[in-house]
Amino acid sequence: MLEKREESEALDSYVDEVEEEDEILGTLEVSLDIRQESQIGRVAVLLAATTSKAEEEYLKEQIKKMGWKAVATEVGGLAGNISGKLTRALVGAALNGNVVKKTGTEMHALMHASMEAINSFLPMCLLEASVGAKLAIVRSKRWIGVAIMGDSAYHATAHHDRCGLGIMHI
Repeated sequence: MLEKREESEALDSYVDEVEEEDEILGTLEVSLDIRQESQIGRVAVLLAATTSKAEEEYLKEQIKKMGWKAVATEVGGLAGNISGKLTRALVGAALNGNVVKKTGTEMHALMHASMEAINSFLPMCLLEASVGAKLAIVRSKRWIGVAIMGDSAYHATAHHDRCGLGIMHI
């Protein structure tokens, strides 16, 4: 219990770093017990849902303690052009973050998980919508999870959240 309290205090210090101009409606503290490697998607979604660099780094530290690897990046643009950007960003982040190696098996798993996440994040009807997304890749020994969380809209005042998830065994 003491460890959880210390981790909560560490998160509080990260939350204090949030920019002054951002209005905070509330803060959610989440504790999630991961019991199987196949639950990697839950972890990827949590990482993609972080809204500050401090939250992202804090969660990546927790993931590293589990012996897993994780990386996150962001991308934006028009939905009709963003699929290629997403793919390049995911591959680049995974390789540069040492989450995967440039082998056929690991790249194959990354691409399948990425395609599943992209297809669930971007329905075909969004061709001219503006999209901003955070991409997260989490990898255990046998699984890789790719989560995409962000928002989209045809008009700046109508943005709303979207999420996509893909998981593949390595």
